[in-house]
Amino acid sequence: IRSGKYRVSIIGGSEAPLTPDVLEGYRTMGALAEDETLNKIDGVTEGEADHRRACRPFAENCGFTLSEGSQFVILFDDELALETGASIYGAVNDIFVNADGFKKSITGPGMGNYLTMAKALAATKSVIGEDRLRHHTFVQAHGTGTPQNRVTESEILSRLAQTFGIGSWPVAAVKSYVGHSVASAAGDQLIASLGAWAHHLLPGIKTTEQLADDVAATNLDFLLAHKEFDAESMDAALINSKGFGGNNASASILSPHITQTML
Repeated sequence: IRSGKYRVSIIGGSEAPLTPDVLEGYRTMGALAEDETLNKIDGVTEGEADHRRACRPFAENCGFTLSEGSQFVILFDDELALETGASIYGAVNDIFVNADGFKKSITGPGMGNYLTMAKALAATKSVIGEDRLRHHTFVQAHGTGTPQNRVTESEILSRLAQTFGIGSWPVAAVKSYVGHSVASAAGDQLIASLGAWAHHLLPGIKTTEQLADDVAATNLDFLLAHKEFDAESMDAALINSKGFGGNNASASILSPHITQTML
């Protein structure tokens, strides 16, 4: 679209990993939340685990919840969107990717995720300005519900909020509702963000009752309850996604009203 080769493009992904072999692979790695460990966290000695709260981003947690998903978006160039009168739910400002696989653990993020989020913040600032960045943006976090993610991602978000002068950055995590759909997980985050603008509501991380002690919370506002907002009070969303092997991607997504103003 940027080069002018295409005027419209359909982008998306699907993942259906709920099969015995995939589940057993992740379980063997110790990556999944299981009944025994969930009950241990809740102080329950017997009975069925609370499966509705299996994924608990940034809380005392024990692993992610595998799910299936399919998300697709349609991208138009500016003129085509206006010509067709298309419903505008937002715009892709920019996306930054960094693969930092050369480290001890393939699952733990290295410097690459600091770089992608910093670049996405800088790209957002260049469009909406420093003041709007500080007071009118939110984060749709990767938020897997694993102990390692709660420590590393919260540290990344906290440090960058301080660097860019963001005093209380709202943080949402849609995986608390839909689990981790692996390849389409970033699509879940994007659709949830577009839906937040459409309905003026940021869904809270309702499965998390309180933050874990090792979560970095300085300059962050983890939304443990739903947050309503005025139609034009949120200008951009920062979407953060991480993958095995250290493949990190962060996106700067502009709101419908900012998009329409630019058009």
